[in-house]
Amino acid sequence: MKVRGLIQSSETRELTAEADDAASARALIEEQVPDGFDLVQVHNAMPRGGRVIATAVIRPSAVEEIEAEGSDYAAARDALRSQVPSTHLLLSTVVLP
Repeated sequence: MKVRGLIQSSETRELTAEADDAASARALIEEQVPDGFDLVQVHNAMPRGGRVIATAVIRPSAVEEIEAEGSDYAAARDALRSQVPSTHLLLSTVVLP
C-alpha cells in the first residue's frame, strides 16, 4: 500500500509594529510579511501611552509532498511519519490507488 503526505515547516517568526490604532498596526504588520510566508496570528496590546503594539506570528507557506509504502495502511503510515523532519508538521495523509 502506498500513501502520500503533505508536510509544512513548523518554523515561526515574530514581527512587531506600533501605531495609533489597531487597524494601522495590522497594516504595518502585513507590509512586513515576506513572500513565501503566511500571517498566522496578530495580537494587539495597548500599554500606557495610548499606542497600539501589534505582535504577529508568521510561518513559511511552502508545502512539500512525501510518499511511503508498507504492507498495510498502518505500516505505510508509520513509514510516512518516519520521513517527517522534526522541524515539520504532517498536514495530511492520502492512500494512493
